[in-house]
This record gives sequence, C-alpha cells and structure tokens, in this order.
Amino acid sequence: MRDFRDAKAMAHTLRAALATKGLKVTISQSLELIAQAFGVADWNTLSAAIRAGAVRPGNNASPPMFPRTATLHRAFAYATERRHPYETLEHLLLALIDDVDASAVMKACKVDLGALRDKLTHYVDNDLRPRVIDNDGEPKRSAAFQRVLQRAAHYAEGRGRDWTGAELLLAIFAEAESPAARLLDEQGLTYQDAVDFIIHGTAEASSATST
Repeated sequence: MRDFRDAKAMAHTLRAALATKGLKVTISQSLELIAQAFGVADWNTLSAAIRAGAVRPGNNASPPMFPRTATLHRAFAYATERRHPYETLEHLLLALIDDVDASAVMKACKVDLGALRDKLTHYVDNDLRPRVIDNDGEPKRSAAFQRVLQRAAHYAEGRGRDWTGAELLLAIFAEAESPAARLLDEQGLTYQDAVDFIIHGTAEASSATST
C-alpha cells in the first residue's frame, strides 16, 4: 500500500486520472493537491518529510513527525526559498537554533543564539549563491549534510535512543572545516561541552568531574 513517501507517484497518477475526466492540472498543482491530502501545508513540507523519513534505515512504516523532522523541514525551506542548489550545514544549523533539543544544548553552553542566527543568515544570504536547480527545483543535500545525518543516527544508536536535534548539533563538529562548525567555535561551544550536556544534563559536567 502506498504511503506519503510515494507522493510523487501518486501525484502523477492523480494528474492522469483527472486528465481522463477532462480536467487538466500541472504536475506542480497535482503535487500540491497530494500534499493537502496528507494534511500538510504544501509540497515543500511534504517533500522534506519524505526525505527525513528516508534517513531512518530499516524503517518500513511511516515515520512520525518528531521535532527533528520539523527541523529538517526548516533546513530544506531555508535552502529552497533562497534557490540554493544544495542544503548545507549552515541551513541545518540555522534550523537547529529553533530545535527544542539542539537549542537546549546551546543555551546551556551560553551560546548567543541571536548572534549565531544573524551570522548564519548573513552567510546563507550572501556567501551561498542561488542558481538554476535540477531535480524538480529542489535542493539536494550536500555530502557533509548526509554525513551529519548518518553520524547523528550512529551517536544515538550507541546510546539506545532515537536521534534528535542534539545529535545533529553534535555531529556538525566532525565537519571541522565547515562554516557551521567554525561559527559554533566562535561561540565558544565545543564538542565536549555538547557531549557533557547531552549525557549528563549539565554544561559543567566535565569540570565538575575533574575536581
């Protein structure tokens, strides 16, 4: 049985079915109709949900709308609205500022979220150039973005939990040459700070245990 991950195929089927009844719609219109049928705002949102579900290996059921899914929606939207060809770690980190789990880590570690948002927004608006996008006008995830998703899932699996925005934040540190990682470093946030808060629930866990 088809579910929302088959949305594109369903849109083509719908378009063909409507055509037999003399109703002509574009593929974009049929995609929007399918998105509405699944109860989401628009095709971009549904497309992001499909992609978010695809990163969960071995999952044959429709993935639930975890907070991390909303975060991936935002990253996708930030790239799409700017006509960027790729979703980058900077789009992701910008989205993580509003992620309940990632923002909890950053706030506990004294990150100035307003300043971080301003610098990330300036970067994606000025340093990432828009161009004609392939793949039906949708940005693709960069290789670094894909590695961060896989790394986050691996981190969470090691702890026997489902991954969240906190693991995504943690995974960005391994991409040390990325602007996203450098901006976190500018804020004084380290990998160990983030690990201490995620595991122990306090940003001062490492200093407390060493005294």
